[in-house]
Amino acid sequence: MENQKAGFDRNQLIGFLLIAAIMVGFGWWQSTKAPEGDTTAIVESSDNTEEEDSPEVSKNDLSAITDTVDIPDSSAFEAQELTIENENLKLTYSTLGAQLLRAQIKGYQTYDSNSVYLVDRNQTWDIKLPGEGGLGNKEFEVVSQQSGSLVFSDGSTQVKIDLPETGFIASYSISGNSGATGQPEMTWNRTAYRTEKGVSTERVYSTYCYKLEEDGDVENLSGRGGDDQEDVEALDWLAQKQHFFSYIIQPEQGFKSANISTENGTDENENIVKKYASTATLNQNISGEYTLPFSIYLGPNHYQTLKDLDQDYEKVINFGWGIFGWIGRGVVVPIFNWLDGYGWSYGVIILIMVLIIKGALSPLTFASYRSMAKMRVLKPQIEAINEKFGEKDAVAKQQAQMALYREAGVNPLGGCIPVLVQMPILFAMFRFFPASIELRGQSFLWATDLSTYDALISWESHIPILSTLYGNHISIFTLLMTASTILYTRMNQSMTASTGNAAQMKQMQIIMYLMPLIFMFVLNSYPAGLTYYYFLSNIVTFGMQWAIRRSVNDEAILAKIEAKKAQPKKQSKFQSRLEEMQRQQNLNRSQRRK
Repeated sequence: MENQKAGFDRNQLIGFLLIAAIMVGFGWWQSTKAPEGDTTAIVESSDNTEEEDSPEVSKNDLSAITDTVDIPDSSAFEAQELTIENENLKLTYSTLGAQLLRAQIKGYQTYDSNSVYLVDRNQTWDIKLPGEGGLGNKEFEVVSQQSGSLVFSDGSTQVKIDLPETGFIASYSISGNSGATGQPEMTWNRTAYRTEKGVSTERVYSTYCYKLEEDGDVENLSGRGGDDQEDVEALDWLAQKQHFFSYIIQPEQGFKSANISTENGTDENENIVKKYASTATLNQNISGEYTLPFSIYLGPNHYQTLKDLDQDYEKVINFGWGIFGWIGRGVVVPIFNWLDGYGWSYGVIILIMVLIIKGALSPLTFASYRSMAKMRVLKPQIEAINEKFGEKDAVAKQQAQMALYREAGVNPLGGCIPVLVQMPILFAMFRFFPASIELRGQSFLWATDLSTYDALISWESHIPILSTLYGNHISIFTLLMTASTILYTRMNQSMTASTGNAAQMKQMQIIMYLMPLIFMFVLNSYPAGLTYYYFLSNIVTFGMQWAIRRSVNDEAILAKIEAKKAQPKKQSKFQSRLEEMQRQQNLNRSQRRK
């Protein structure tokens, strides 16, 4: 106890000295690790917000923040977007896969006044090389860029895109050195978005088109533009046609084969017109050094523009099959282009087209009217024959009528000839107007766009049955066409003698009046240019027949018929065949009765 009172124990003194040494050493070590300057000042100077919004940060907090920050990897790939353009096209490509991201067609607008983009991040296009992955996964660097050209390279593969000063054609070339042998494969999928007011019509005229290598024919999926799928062999090019615009890809050596399909948009999303999908094998074997050249068309379905490219691209515009297509391409298009060169309003051009076509057919129209006039003056005699034979002996009645026609020198089918001649022209026009991009956005009278329906009256609410069959609008040109057709039908009936019984004639009249009403429903959503043409055609025909009728004297015609009866008759081959058919029918009936 005495020793403890006298002073510190030696062991305690050594412990205190060690503790002091440790504290001094730790303080010195901390001073070498602490940041220079006042940490509080650093935090305050890096933030301009109010003091209450910037809580005090301790040294430990700063240390924790520094430890959790990710330092960017300077070697990570960042895709760039580069644009080239000319007078007609503006194309944007990505360095990731040398992909086309956007394709704007200059000089055109959508129905709601936006720019027309055939590609707007809505497609997948890729080339898979033999022994390698797809081109779309390659990380390219920009080798060179000019206003109309781009060159990408990843060290082993080079992509070059060239765009001339004008036009809608771009060249796309892939080159490199392949360690494997084979044929590249192309994947091409795209969702086409609405550009026209009438989306249902746009869907009908949107489809996949392709040119066969063997015979050069241009075919397409689903004539009505619906869902379809097909495997095809040996192709020159593939085209995703979207009503008034096309996106065409043509490898230099064509395609060996392709599987193509289309899927229509639905009423739930009216912005989607069509979904295109395809996989194709290129008709080119590569081994070692190779080059894959492509020609790409992104532009309007303007007939002369496509025809000038000399690749049969113009055949994506469907003018119909057989004689209808021939009339459309060989007659209607040249006349339309000739008149278009004068710079007139398209309403005036359509009127002049009607006058030209009606003028060319006027000799047949006049002959048809004379035939109907003869039938009209013979009407009392035909009615007398009908009363004499009634329905008991139809064969004898028909023989008596044919004898009357033969004596009078009348061909009962003479009035049908102009109708038969005009039918191919009417069908050609039915194809021509919906396909004419020249009418797109062109106004006339109350129609703001002759390439689609004129909706002077429209409504938003859905009316069952009516909205489905007729639509949510009323086309005035379609109503005028319907009214003029009914007027024309009524005039023709008043000029034509009835040759059948009353019940048959009544049924025929119902059908003839019903047809214009059916077409009123069918054509209500068709282009105003088409229904305007049909309306004018009816009016001009009505006017021609009215003028001819005033110039024709029924009494003079009857006098000529009576004089014709008095002359010796030479039976025509047609009449001989008709009488032989009637004789054979009578013989067959007699045999059946026995």
